[in-house]
Amino acid sequence: MKPIVIMMVLITCCPMLQAGVWTDDFDKQALDKAWKFRDRREKETKVEVKDGFLRMINPKGKWGHMTPDKAMLERDVPASSQNLVVSGIFSSDPDKPQDCWHGMFIFGEDPMDFACLLYGGEANQAQKALIGSMVQGAWQDKGHFPTGFDIPLHFKLEKKKDVFTGYFKQKKGDAWKQIGNKTWTHKIKKVKKVGLGVMNNWGGKTVNFMVDTFSLDGDGVQPMAVDSKSKLATTWADLKDH
Repeated sequence: MKPIVIMMVLITCCPMLQAGVWTDDFDKQALDKAWKFRDRREKETKVEVKDGFLRMINPKGKWGHMTPDKAMLERDVPASSQNLVVSGIFSSDPDKPQDCWHGMFIFGEDPMDFACLLYGGEANQAQKALIGSMVQGAWQDKGHFPTGFDIPLHFKLEKKKDVFTGYFKQKKGDAWKQIGNKTWTHKIKKVKKVGLGVMNNWGGKTVNFMVDTFSLDGDGVQPMAVDSKSKLATTWADLKDH
């Protein structure tokens, strides 16, 4: 009976380990088909998967945060995933803070209705995390907070009903720290997409945005197939861990 019991436990429990979580470790030679790229302005941004990173490079910059014309990599969110978590490991090249805010976005039906967790240098200052929302085209800044270290950065943004919370940590195994020790409220009528991209940039300098790993956790989300030999097998649990 014991082998039968063990088998039943494995059959019933193992699928739950990844239920509702989709993770892209960008180890393929091309973008996964779930992603869609939009660039509504100069069409200058280069998007590629290279050396285990998603790379978004724009030589011009000068995005404004009050316009929807930014380059953005997006994927759809199931209608049932109105409570969700996005998380990832981020970098940039060069490895010092850039004059821009880039990171993760949660979008409503309107591209100017979103909550975000971003990072940047804020005119060559130390690396900071930025939390906030765009509400009916008006930016709602919830604060710029020092991280105490440069890249890479582990980020997590949680949405529970209308309440958002951002977290960060320096490396695998560290405890998540709440950004600014605060939450904020944003009534997104219906979450439609999550995104990776740049909110704004100043000075006209090249933006080189790099993503090592990205995860979406929510109801109805179908997991991506896991390659046990890839970095995904070792980073998935760490990203999801609270």
